Amino acid sequence: MNKTLRIIDANFNRAREGLRVIEDGVRFYYDGNETHIKQIKAIRHSLAAAVEKNFGLIKIKRERNTLRDTGKDIDTRTMESTSKIIEKNFLRVSEALRAMEEYSKTINPAVSSVFHNLRFRLYSTEQNISLYIHRDKIPSPFLSVLLTTKGAISLSIVEKIARTMPDILILRFEGEDDRSFLSIAKKIKNIVPPKVKLLIQGRADICLLCNADGVFLEKKDVPLNQVKELLQGRIILTKDTKTINIPVVSKTYNFKSHLKELRTKNIKGIILIAGDNTPDNIGTIVKTVKKEVSIYVRERKEKSTGKK
Repeated sequence: MNKTLRIIDANFNRAREGLRVIEDGVRFYYDGNETHIKQIKAIRHSLAAAVEKNFGLIKIKRERNTLRDTGKDIDTRTMESTSKIIEKNFLRVSEALRAMEEYSKTINPAVSSVFHNLRFRLYSTEQNISLYIHRDKIPSPFLSVLLTTKGAISLSIVEKIARTMPDILILRFEGEDDRSFLSIAKKIKNIVPPKVKLLIQGRADICLLCNADGVFLEKKDVPLNQVKELLQGRIILTKDTKTINIPVVSKTYNFKSHLKELRTKNIKGIILIAGDNTPDNIGTIVKTVKKEVSIYVRERKEKSTGKK
């Protein structure tokens, strides 16, 4: 018996099975994007090809001895969350690749670098998938303020909005100077507290450069699948999301009539649309709408649990 090949076989199986667990969790539980799934598949296929080419699948299987495996009866049954299962299997795969990297040196030193490179590809993929799984979730219904500007923007208005803690602040720029837009976005990012998610409308590049939390896309913007690949797990809100859009045009605007839709339709969020002429009582307006939303959420929760 070639015991080194037995180690290679055991760790090949461990890595291959772990990659399948990760792939199925990302694909079916978290609805991961195509890029994540392709990354895991590519590592799994590269691993199988490397083992077949350098050791031979039949050859390493001959060294398998499950009946005499002293570790096969160790009980590891515990309750786990799906995210924890994926996290543990990433560790399992990286450990298996490291074992293959080290023990292959005693048989074929040149192939050691293949497993080394696969291990570092795995680390990068793990980071991308972990950020996707643990990305911030948007509440339903969410409260958002869409702030439109053509140039300079009143940061005092932004501060008033930020202090009311809406779930989302969307920045829309209608000017032509991208440098100015980026400068504005960076200033607003520094003002907005972490719990308020800053989205940039239609510009994934500005989102990344100012480290915003995501984008808000309309149909005319860059295709959704391409934005997903670029932003890797950041928030993406689209125009297809069913929302109540309320223009904030004056201090006395009667917006409460719009909120009746919360109780009659399957609404995912409310967007208060503000512009360069935003009334100075915008903070009060956001607070009032936020209170109405919280009342609705409480009523819905009580209804779902049968409470009165």
